[in-house]
Amino acid sequence: MERPIVLRAPGSLELGESHPDIYDRPITLRQLHLGETGAEHYLVRYPVGLQARRHRHTAAQTIVVVEGRLAVDGEILGPGGYCHFPGGVPMHHAPAAGESCLFVTIFDGPFDVFPVDGPG
Repeated sequence: MERPIVLRAPGSLELGESHPDIYDRPITLRQLHLGETGAEHYLVRYPVGLQARRHRHTAAQTIVVVEGRLAVDGEILGPGGYCHFPGGVPMHHAPAAGESCLFVTIFDGPFDVFPVDGPG
Protein backbone atom coordinates (compact mmCIF):
# COMPACT_ATOMS: atom_id res chain seq x y z
CA MET A 1 0.00 0.00 0.00
CA GLU A 2 1.37 3.40 -0.98
CA ARG A 3 1.85 5.98 1.73
CA PRO A 4 0.95 9.66 1.41
CA ILE A 5 3.71 12.15 0.61
CA VAL A 6 3.53 15.31 2.72
CA LEU A 7 6.17 18.05 2.44
CA ARG A 8 6.00 21.00 4.83
CA ALA A 9 9.26 22.60 3.72
CA PRO A 10 10.25 21.34 0.25
CA GLY A 11 13.03 23.94 0.03
CA SER A 12 14.88 22.16 2.83
CA LEU A 13 15.14 18.80 1.02
CA GLU A 14 18.51 17.63 -0.24
CA LEU A 15 18.64 17.56 -4.03
CA GLY A 16 20.96 15.65 -6.36
CA GLU A 17 22.64 16.92 -9.51
CA SER A 18 21.37 16.17 -13.02
CA HIS A 19 22.34 17.56 -16.44
CA PRO A 20 19.76 16.91 -19.15
CA ASP A 21 20.93 17.93 -22.65
CA ILE A 22 18.47 20.84 -22.83
CA TYR A 23 20.36 22.84 -20.14
CA ASP A 24 23.69 24.65 -20.37
CA ARG A 25 24.72 23.44 -16.90
CA PRO A 26 23.54 21.04 -14.19
CA ILE A 27 20.32 21.48 -12.26
CA THR A 28 19.41 19.86 -8.95
CA LEU A 29 16.40 17.69 -8.33
CA ARG A 30 14.81 15.01 -6.20
CA GLN A 31 12.26 12.46 -7.30
CA LEU A 32 9.25 12.70 -4.99
CA HIS A 33 7.05 10.00 -6.49
CA LEU A 34 7.12 7.26 -9.12
CA GLY A 35 3.62 5.97 -9.79
CA GLU A 36 2.48 2.57 -11.00
CA THR A 37 1.38 4.22 -14.27
CA GLY A 38 4.88 5.64 -14.81
CA ALA A 39 3.93 9.12 -13.58
CA GLU A 40 6.93 10.94 -12.09
CA HIS A 41 6.97 13.86 -9.64
CA TYR A 42 10.11 15.91 -8.98
CA LEU A 43 11.28 18.84 -6.91
CA VAL A 44 13.64 20.86 -9.15
CA ARG A 45 15.93 23.82 -8.51
CA TYR A 46 17.17 25.93 -11.41
CA PRO A 47 20.31 28.00 -10.65
CA VAL A 48 20.58 31.69 -11.46
CA GLY A 49 21.48 32.23 -15.12
CA LEU A 50 20.54 28.74 -16.33
CA GLN A 51 19.90 28.67 -20.08
CA ALA A 52 17.44 26.13 -21.47
CA ARG A 53 16.50 24.97 -24.97
CA ARG A 54 12.95 24.61 -26.23
CA HIS A 55 11.91 21.02 -25.80
CA ARG A 56 8.99 18.63 -25.55
CA HIS A 57 8.06 15.56 -23.53
CA THR A 58 5.93 12.58 -24.54
CA ALA A 59 3.97 12.85 -21.28
CA ALA A 60 2.07 15.95 -20.17
CA GLN A 61 4.04 18.15 -17.75
CA THR A 62 2.67 20.32 -14.94
CA ILE A 63 4.77 22.83 -12.97
CA VAL A 64 3.98 24.62 -9.69
CA VAL A 65 6.49 27.27 -8.56
CA VAL A 66 7.54 27.04 -4.90
CA GLU A 67 10.27 29.72 -4.65
CA GLY A 68 11.70 32.34 -6.99
CA ARG A 69 10.36 33.11 -10.44
CA LEU A 70 10.13 30.95 -13.54
CA ALA A 71 9.97 32.18 -17.14
CA VAL A 72 7.52 29.98 -19.08
CA ASP A 73 6.95 30.63 -22.79
CA GLY A 74 7.28 34.39 -22.31
CA GLU A 75 5.30 34.58 -19.04
CA ILE A 76 6.81 35.04 -15.57
CA LEU A 77 5.41 32.89 -12.76
CA GLY A 78 6.11 33.54 -9.07
CA PRO A 79 5.47 31.34 -6.02
CA GLY A 80 2.18 29.51 -6.42
CA GLY A 81 2.29 29.97 -10.23
CA TYR A 82 1.04 27.01 -12.25
CA CYS A 83 1.40 25.85 -15.84
CA HIS A 84 0.47 22.70 -17.72
CA PHE A 85 1.78 21.46 -21.06
CA PRO A 86 -0.02 18.62 -22.88
CA GLY A 87 2.24 15.80 -24.06
CA GLY A 88 4.18 16.55 -27.24
CA VAL A 89 3.74 20.34 -27.05
CA PRO A 90 7.00 22.35 -27.46
CA MET A 91 7.83 24.46 -24.41
CA HIS A 92 10.46 26.64 -22.82
CA HIS A 93 11.00 27.19 -19.12
CA ALA A 94 14.01 28.61 -17.27
CA PRO A 95 14.60 30.78 -14.22
CA ALA A 96 13.58 34.42 -14.63
CA ALA A 97 16.54 36.79 -15.22
CA GLY A 98 18.77 37.10 -12.16
CA GLU A 99 16.88 34.54 -10.09
CA SER A 100 16.93 30.89 -9.13
CA CYS A 101 13.71 28.93 -9.00
CA LEU A 102 12.41 25.95 -7.04
CA PHE A 103 9.37 24.12 -8.42
CA VAL A 104 7.47 20.87 -8.34
CA THR A 105 7.01 19.23 -11.72
CA ILE A 106 4.68 16.36 -12.48
CA PHE A 107 4.85 14.17 -15.57
CA ASP A 108 1.75 12.05 -16.21
CA GLY A 109 3.93 9.29 -17.65
CA PRO A 110 7.61 8.34 -17.78
CA PHE A 111 10.07 11.23 -18.17
CA ASP A 112 11.75 11.80 -21.51
CA VAL A 113 12.96 14.99 -23.19
CA PHE A 114 13.48 15.95 -26.83
CA PRO A 115 15.14 19.25 -27.81
CA VAL A 116 13.23 21.38 -30.30
CA ASP A 117 15.19 23.60 -32.72
CA GLY A 118 17.28 26.34 -31.12
CA PRO A 119 17.45 27.97 -27.70
CA GLY A 120 14.39 29.09 -25.76
